[in-house]
Parts: sequence; C-alpha cells; structure tokens
Amino acid sequence: MSQFTNDSYRHTAEDAEPASGAVSGTREIPAWAVSLAVHVVLLLMLRSIIYVTAGPDTDNLITSVADEFDESDYKFDVTVADMVGNDSEVNTLTASQAASQVVNQNQQEQINRELEEELLEVEAPPVNEITQPSAADMTSVVETTGTSEKTGGVEGSIDRMTYEVINSLKERQTLVVWLFDESGSLSVRRNEIADRFENIYGQLDNLKAERNSPLKTAIVGFGKDVHFYTPEPINDIGKAVNLVRGIKDDDSGQEVAFSAVGQIVNKWKGFRSAKNKHNCMVVIVTDERGDDFEHLETVAAMCSKTGFRVYCIGNSSPFGREKGFVRWTYSDGFEQDIPVDQGPESVRMEVLDLPFWGARGVDSGRISSGLGPYALTRLCAETGGLYLITQDSRGKQFDGALMKEYLPDYRPMRLYEQDVTRSATKMALIQAAESTRTSRVVAPTIRFRADSDNALRAEATDAQKPAAILEHRVAEIVRILEAGEKDRDKIKEPRWQAAYDLAIGRALALHARALGYNVMLAQMKVAPKTFEKEGNNTWTMKASGEVQTGPIVRKIVTRATEYLSRVVDHHQGTPWAYLAELELERQMGWTWEESYINYAEAGQMNSNNEPKKGVLFLEVVDPKTGKKKLVPREPINL
Repeated sequence: MSQFTNDSYRHTAEDAEPASGAVSGTREIPAWAVSLAVHVVLLLMLRSIIYVTAGPDTDNLITSVADEFDESDYKFDVTVADMVGNDSEVNTLTASQAASQVVNQNQQEQINRELEEELLEVEAPPVNEITQPSAADMTSVVETTGTSEKTGGVEGSIDRMTYEVINSLKERQTLVVWLFDESGSLSVRRNEIADRFENIYGQLDNLKAERNSPLKTAIVGFGKDVHFYTPEPINDIGKAVNLVRGIKDDDSGQEVAFSAVGQIVNKWKGFRSAKNKHNCMVVIVTDERGDDFEHLETVAAMCSKTGFRVYCIGNSSPFGREKGFVRWTYSDGFEQDIPVDQGPESVRMEVLDLPFWGARGVDSGRISSGLGPYALTRLCAETGGLYLITQDSRGKQFDGALMKEYLPDYRPMRLYEQDVTRSATKMALIQAAESTRTSRVVAPTIRFRADSDNALRAEATDAQKPAAILEHRVAEIVRILEAGEKDRDKIKEPRWQAAYDLAIGRALALHARALGYNVMLAQMKVAPKTFEKEGNNTWTMKASGEVQTGPIVRKIVTRATEYLSRVVDHHQGTPWAYLAELELERQMGWTWEESYINYAEAGQMNSNNEPKKGVLFLEVVDPKTGKKKLVPREPINL
C-alpha cells in the first residue's frame, strides 16, 4: 500500500517537473521583449487618454439624442441673428444653433417678435417706393405702369386717372399736379376735363374721409412759357375748375412740356421729404409731343430721383413719322386737319418715307402707331406712370394688345444708340430711314399728254429727268440697306425684324419700278404708241404684273416680293404688315393705258397730273360796304 502510495507520489512529482521548468523559462525571457510589451501597453493607454480629450472625429459624427445636457450650453445668441441666413457668409447652422431651435422654441419666438417690432419702426425712404396693391386691385385687370393705354376718350382717361389717384391715396397723402397744354387745339379737352373734375374729386373726397388722407391739387399751364395758376397746392376743387376753364390759348405754336415738368419737380419736391411724405403725380394734358424733348433724360432722372410719377393724357403717335394731324374748326364751322408734331413713337425714325408711286388713296401718314410719342411715353415709363391715349389717329389703327409685342425701346437713349451701333442691320435701317427725310424721294408723273408725237416726246423727256434722280436715290437707299443683310438673322426683336424687312422690300420695289419706268419712257420716245380709240389724247402708266423691262428688273421684283411677303406672313395685324400688303397689292411692272382728258377744262395740273388744291378762304362781311367777301384764312399755330 505504501509502495503504491510512494510510487504514485513519485509519478506525480515527475509529471510536475515540466511545469516547474516552464516557470524557470520565463525568468529567462530577454529584456528587450519585456520593454516592448511595456511600451505597447503605455501607447494604448495614451491613445485612450487622447480619444477621451479630443472626442470622436467630427467628420464621422453620428448624432443621437443625449440623455442629459445642460440647457445653458444652447442659449440662442441674439447678437449673431443677422449673420445667419441669406445675408451671412455661411448659411448652415452650427450644432448649438440647431439645438437651440428645438429646446428654446419659446425663446426664439420671443426674439422674432422683438425683431419684427424693430423692423416695423424703421421709416421707408420716400423715394422710389413700390406700392403694394390691395387684394381687390390684385383681382382686377389693369394695365401695368409705363405703357400706352387706349382709354376711350377724355372720359375714359379721367376715369383711369381717378383709379390711379385712389390707389395713391390708399397708401398716403397725395399731390396731383394737372399740367395743361395751352394750345388752342386743347381748349375743348381742357373744358371736358374741367367738366369731370367735380365727379372725380367727389369720389376722391369719399375716400379721403375714409382714409384721412388729404389730397392736394395744383394747376399749371405751358405753351411758350410755364404758368403756375396755383402758386401753392389747394384743396378747393371749385377754384381748380375755374382755373382750368380760365386758361387762355397760347398761339405761339410752342410747347415746353418737359421744362414745365422740371419746374414742377423743383418747386414742389419738398412734398416728397421725410417730413411731408406725400405721393406726387404730374398729369400732362396735351395733343402733341412737346418741343423741348432734348430735356427728356434730365427731367426723367429728376422725376425718378425725387419720386414724382408722370402720367399723360394725349394723342397717339403717327406710325414712323413726326407729323400727325389735329382737327381744327374755324369760327365759321369750316374744319381742317392741321399738321402738328406728334411723333415718332420711337427714338429714331425706323420707317422709310417713300411714296406709294402710282397708287391713289394711299396716305401712309394717316397710320396710327397705337402708342404715344416716344419722349412723353418714355417719361411716363421711366417714372412708373402711364400714357393714356385719349384720341387716336383718324387713319388706320391697330390692336393695342398685339402692338405690345412690338414696343419701342424705352431705355435711356444712350443704350438705344449703343444697341444700334452694334448691329449692322439696325444701323443700316436708321441711316436709310433718315436719308429719306433729309432728301425727299419724289415720284415722277405717270400721265402724259399726247395730242401729237412731238408733244408726247417732249413730256417723256421732261419726265426722264426726275426719274433719273429717283433711280439714283433709290439705288443708294438699297445699297445702304443691303449693307445690313449680313446681320439680319441675328435680329431677335419682332419690331426690328418687321422694320428692316419692310424697308428693304419697299426700297427694292421702288427701285424696280424706277428702272422699269425709264425703260418704258425710252421705248415710247423711240416708237410712240398709237391710240386704239380715236380721239384719245393721253397715255397713263399703270401697274402691271407682267415685267417687260428685262431680267435685271425681274430679279429685283423677286427679291422685293420675298421680303414683303415675309413681313405679311410673320407680322400679321401690324403697321408693317399693312404697308407691305399695300405695296404688294400694286404690281411692280408697267403697262400703258390710253384715255381722253379735256385739258381746256382740267386747268393747271400738278406734278402728278392731279388738280392743285385751292387756297382756303374765309367768307367775311366788309364793314365798309356791308358786302360779303373772301379773305385768306390766317395760318393756325398749334
């Protein structure tokens, strides 16, 4: 037993020896290994300390709801409120600012209320204010400011001005200056407006009582000089009516409209001060464009700077021309159209002044542009007002809504000039249009007396002289316009497209007719035609669809037809299309037509073989004899 025990013990002890050997091996580990282990442990401890101090990498931060946080760490700083948002350099919120939106909502709302209260106390500058329309105004169909608007006569224009004044009074106190043209042709319109003053101001008085916004009125007149009929604005409407009715006619024929507006602004600009806080409106009543439009840019800048809005109750401008017509009634009831300066509707002439050769009943000067004259319309546009067309042309008229796609350039003149000089097409059009006015293009006669061959040859020879001048002039115009063809496709504005195509189309058509005319005369001189009907004594050149004057003329006719047809197709319903249609209605070739005229009774004929217009006479009673006699009518200056 003891043997077993001793043996077992011996075996156990022997088995344990390897373990004892392992401990002994550890003690024998090299020093460098121990040092390595110690340093690794130290590095791990240092990394843990740095991580805790610096926190996690913010680029890889995943936010979560904190269990606990100190609310004082997320206070919203009022001093940086204006730096956040569209006005700041950085539009993103920091973590603390984002948290403040959640935990301090009540505090933020309080801050917003305080900011709003501070903003409401700030005075807006009185100049160039933008009037906020009422809800009712937003739902009504009304023209925007700065445009021409047809209102249906004086009554419609005054109703529209009443609307404008009411809107102004809804905002603040208002000064309205009525600026009347003192020309004799405006006497009827002045009285019509005076008739409606009581109705206007009756409506405005009701509004004044509701809004407690007093309305001031001033009456000013202009002709050769400027007259302030109210040295200071008044409230007495009855007095204003009497002042308007008492305006005396100015027969000087001059209208210093722009100087008058400038004087009004200088005199009453104090009403726009921060102390008075008035809206100021100038309403020009005229039937012309104003003679002193060289002051346009200066006066427009004055009005814009001081906040004066300018409106005009006037006539439409003739299309592409300076001269329009005003109907004048003499003391005996006789009526006559007097030419006056009413245009053009653009900065420069953009339409050629060419005759419709051989076409009777065509008066291109009686075409309405559907717009006001440029200078006055531009002044209204620049200041946020309106040009109200009280009386349109007595001739051809066009849809105002359609013409809005063809508005002139109402920017400052220098920008218009810059735009023209950058385009060969626009420059060519302007040069050609102005050349037709500095040197008029006159169409030769188309009717020839032919009692005998010699008489016919003599008249044909006389007609060839102006025809040669015509051909040279028209060829020159065509050359000017052809210099702009290279840039034609770059033009994007419908107005310029229509204007250029019409111009070159009409110039080519007239050139074809001039060349053909000379050929026809030369042939008639060489071999005079024989009348088919006995007793006829006159040859008249008539338009024909058959071009018998050679291939060069036929080629020009083809080009002219292409340009004119493009105007008709692309600009239907406009003045340009109307003129192109008139040109195309008359063929560009020539033929001869015979007839008889009793020259003894026909009397003296003018260059177009039409009777000369007689001198206008007025029937008066001679105070000495008591008998009636005719005296020449005195010329009227309007």
